[in-house]
Amino acid sequence: MVERIVARLREELGTELLAVWLYGSRARGEADPNETDPDLRSDVDLLAIVDSSRDTEAASRWALPMVEAEADAIGDSPVYYSLRIFDTEWLRGRREIRSFFTREVDRDKLVLYGERLDEIGPGGEAGA
Repeated sequence: MVERIVARLREELGTELLAVWLYGSRARGEADPNETDPDLRSDVDLLAIVDSSRDTEAASRWALPMVEAEADAIGDSPVYYSLRIFDTEWLRGRREIRSFFTREVDRDKLVLYGERLDEIGPGGEAGA
């Protein structure tokens, strides 16, 4: 399912897609990926970072039904998949204020596509 989501993101966003990261309990290895009990199954948290020229609101509106369609296509429930799309300016700003969420993501993330983007931060430039 994750491979399907990443492929669709690459198809839709093209070169504006800079990174896709897995974060949360699955990235930390705390979740059993084979768990089927709905009360114990951990969700899959994904974060996509796009170029700041991309309309992230439009991309997010596209992403929700895309995830639902991909889950339906393989007979899985979309409630277990969280996809958030933000741009490099959001990432820079969140790192600048040392947001708890962003620090947790940066600490635990697994890069599924693209880069870690560690250079995007206070005073940093994308691609530097």
